[in-house]
Amino acid sequence: MNLDEMLIYADIEHIHKIVENYKCQCNRHSKTEMIQTIIYTFFHKDTLDAHLAKIDAIEYTFIQLLYLDARNKYSMEDLIAKGKQALAFHDTTKKPRELVLSALKSGWIFQGVGKRNAFSYLIPQDVKKNILRIMGSRLNINLLSSDQNFVYRDERSLLVSDLASFLSYVSNESVILTGKGNIYKRQQKIILDAMLISEEPLGKVTWRFGYGRRYNEYPDRFSIIYDYAFYHKLIHEEESGYLYLTKSGEAWLNQRNLMDEEKKLYTFWIRLYKRPIPFLQLIVKLIDLSATNQWVLLNSIENEVLFWLKDHYYETKEMVFHERIIKMLLHLGVLQLGYQKEQAFIRVTEEGHHWVNGSANFDVKEIIMKKNKK
Repeated sequence: MNLDEMLIYADIEHIHKIVENYKCQCNRHSKTEMIQTIIYTFFHKDTLDAHLAKIDAIEYTFIQLLYLDARNKYSMEDLIAKGKQALAFHDTTKKPRELVLSALKSGWIFQGVGKRNAFSYLIPQDVKKNILRIMGSRLNINLLSSDQNFVYRDERSLLVSDLASFLSYVSNESVILTGKGNIYKRQQKIILDAMLISEEPLGKVTWRFGYGRRYNEYPDRFSIIYDYAFYHKLIHEEESGYLYLTKSGEAWLNQRNLMDEEKKLYTFWIRLYKRPIPFLQLIVKLIDLSATNQWVLLNSIENEVLFWLKDHYYETKEMVFHERIIKMLLHLGVLQLGYQKEQAFIRVTEEGHHWVNGSANFDVKEIIMKKNKK
């Protein structure tokens, strides 16, 4: 629903609080006039911009958590959880409920009506569109962009093609597994060399975990390919020590839909990496707001995004940003990567923009993949 519909159903006390918050000049004994004034205030040029500029950093963090989320409907428990997340970024004595009450009087959220939404809180869709526009504009103030043409990497469709290459190899060759269940390095080398984006088998590594079932045994990109195939039961690890293509895998090779599989791979990556990177979807949304239809200097986006990242065991948050997010978004076809005078620029692809805004909501469940016990 849009703002006008929500105001019609809102109780008079809530409307009074919004009018008072924005210091609206109107007849406060007339619900109709108050609604008309609120709508005019919200969509008058620069009103929302000015209001967002005045709120403190804690409230702005809370609004980002609400509005960068793909959902438009929350329970009170969801809102309190968002409030706790926002407060965790700041040294404050504020309570989560204070942030929720402030959002209500600002008109960022409204209590639902009717049986389906009686215990829910809704975000007006037209207000959300404007808030996201303002957030994008605020981001762009601090970003360096370029309208010049230069050589760039674009890996759209390549991950699916290499998944097909891997499944074809498993179908046609005897793939032997070690006692730990991973492919021997010699065969890994053959598989990886046949791919459109080649990688080297891992050398000796001390610390490598947290991003998938076989992440500690395979290089980053192939790890995603392998875990995706295993999760969707396209391959099977036999106790006898062989890797087989399943019936589902055979059907996939014969009937795959390129665009559909690319989207599924993106969603799978979000779910797999969501646990070690809790705000992954929000970060990807910020990148989408920043780099859709324009080339943006990677370092300038990094400065805006690091706020939402933490070190992950042996990796700094800068490493997480570059190696676990940007590099994987490139492999997934969400980003293009170009260079100008040795500086890296990124741009969101058309397909990536659609996936970020439609394929994976913020409430998707994490995937936790465990190895078979030997």
